[in-house]
Amino acid sequence: SHIFPLSTASEWSLAKNEWRLVGVEVQDEWDHCPCGKEIKELCHIENQLNGNITYVGNVCVNRFIGIDTGSLFAGLRRIIENDAANPNEDLIIHSYKLGYIFENEYNFLMQTRRKRILSVKQVEWKIKINRRIISQTVVRKKAEKTD
Repeated sequence: SHIFPLSTASEWSLAKNEWRLVGVEVQDEWDHCPCGKEIKELCHIENQLNGNITYVGNVCVNRFIGIDTGSLFAGLRRIIENDAANPNEDLIIHSYKLGYIFENEYNFLMQTRRKRILSVKQVEWKIKINRRIISQTVVRKKAEKTD
């Protein structure tokens, strides 16, 4: 009932396809999903047709968009708790898609995501990247379409 009015389609089966995940957030305090459930893990979604933005819980985003965010939130929680921790593959991919990390940082994180021993410089770089992921800082703009 919350998503449908923010959509352009007149049928739910079409309306749910207008939405895409554009961000995730872990909060210390409880919030409420529009469905009424208490949540701490917010999935920010955007309607690709009209630009409307809202958030839902990870269960609801899985139900209507079909995205399983469990691993994504696990990776985010890991680096929030320890900014020197290795982000998991889902978080690395998500961060790259949303522009929080550069391609060379993506490659570095993918190559080192399972390594336990890194040099001091590698750890420093990873911490810098993880902090940017946590703060959701965009490092590059998407290329604008030219006609």
